[in-house]
Order: sequence, then structure tokens, then C-alpha cells
Amino acid sequence: MRDHLYRALSLDLWFTTVSFSQGTLQRWREARERVLRSVLELPQGLPDPEELRRVQREVRRAHHQDGLWGETMDPGRFVAALAEGLGGGLRVPREEAGARYSDAGLRESPPEVNPEAEELVRALRERGVPVIAVTNTGRREQSWRRFFESRGGPLFQTIVTSCEVGEGKPSPEIFRVAGERLGVPPGDLLHVGDRWDIDVAGARAAGAGPVLYSGLWERYTVEGDDDPELNRRLDDGGNDVLRVRSLIEVLERARFAAGPVAPSVPRP
Repeated sequence: MRDHLYRALSLDLWFTTVSFSQGTLQRWREARERVLRSVLELPQGLPDPEELRRVQREVRRAHHQDGLWGETMDPGRFVAALAEGLGGGLRVPREEAGARYSDAGLRESPPEVNPEAEELVRALRERGVPVIAVTNTGRREQSWRRFFESRGGPLFQTIVTSCEVGEGKPSPEIFRVAGERLGVPPGDLLHVGDRWDIDVAGARAAGAGPVLYSGLWERYTVEGDDDPELNRRLDDGGNDVLRVRSLIEVLERARFAAGPVAPSVPRP
């Protein structure tokens, strides 16, 4: 790994800071469908789950021309577009609908927080090194803040979400926004994540330092979406990448410059 003094750390959320167990995604889907029933005003009522998911896919596909796809679409905009796609409207203001959709499921089926992430964030904060989260997610920053604050941490200085930026990893834009909020160039960020194609590639493209974390790869099997073998196949052996099995290794193997940085941009 390059010999560099980093001024801030960014952590991925999924399978780095948090993970989930079997059935969680289905419970979150059901929680979001309950929110949709409460916020959508539809002539024929909410369609059955299979039809609803079909329309959701069509809405995302229709907005692909805007550069918005899945987790890069703000929840408020998505719910409003879904209402239009179903031939109806909203019972509540769009901002409220988006906030409720963003929160759905976090309280009922909270993700599991990686204790190593808590230890890493706490240790760096004590050194005066800011730690932020940079994540591809359909949930807004305020949803994640409430979740972490309700359980006492980890406490990030800011949480940069793909659905609010409008672009997700591996786009350099989300890292540019992260650096802007901290007042540092992306090159002064060390980014830790579990995916080679998203986290390592994204950090490299932005000029940030990449760390590939494999400690939760075994959790991929709970829903069958991610493949640890893909990370291994993509690994090019480059010495600019720090590869860690434990997040605590980051404390031991990376160099950080403690000191004040510009405050993060306040979130509404």
C-alpha cells in the first residue's frame, strides 16, 4: 500500500459496518409495502406484491435516462414516481412519504452492527481523525443517523448516501462529495469496503486510498446476492490496496494525520 498520511477515513455500510441475517430483506420489503399502503392514494388500491414490484422496476427503468437507477434515486422522488406510475397520487407531502419510505424496516428488523466498526470509529475519533460513511443505499442519511444514534454508535461525522448524491460507488462523484463535506481532497481519504468492483474501484477512480475488507464475506450467503469469489477474481494484486480480514488492522497498518478539518455540511 502507498505510503500516505490520510486525514480521514470513510467506511462502507453494507457488509463492512452493518450486515443482516436470513429473511431481513423480505421483512424490509414488507415494511416498505406497508408504508406505500399508507402514503399512496390509488383508485384501485395497492396491487399485489408481484405487480407492485413489476411497476417499481419500470419506474426505475424509466428514470435510468436521468442517470438514476435503484439506490441512486431519492426515496421521495421514487415514491412520487411510483404513485404516478400506478395512476394515483400521494396522501401526504412527498418529503414525508420519502422519509417514511426511507425509514421503513430499520426499527422492526434492524441490521447487525459490526463491533469492529464501532471500535475502529471510536479509536480514530479519539485520535482526532474524522470518520464518515460512504454508502450505496436507498435510505437517506437521516434514517441512518437515527438508527446509529438509537443504539449508541458508531457515530459518523457525516453519512454520504447514493440516493441523495444521485450517484453511487464506484462513481468518483460520491467520494468527491464526501471530501467536500470534510474539507479535504478525496486523495486524503482512506476508504474501507467489502466489494472490489464498488469500493476498491471507486476509491481508486477518485484518488482515495482503497482498503478491501473480507471479514463479513461469509454473510453474503444469507440472500445469495453477493459473491466473495468475484472479489477474489477481480483482485489484481496491486500494492496500493490494503487487504484486511479485521477492521482493527486498519488502525495498525494505515497512517493518519490527526487534526481539524472543515465541519461537515449540516443536513436538513
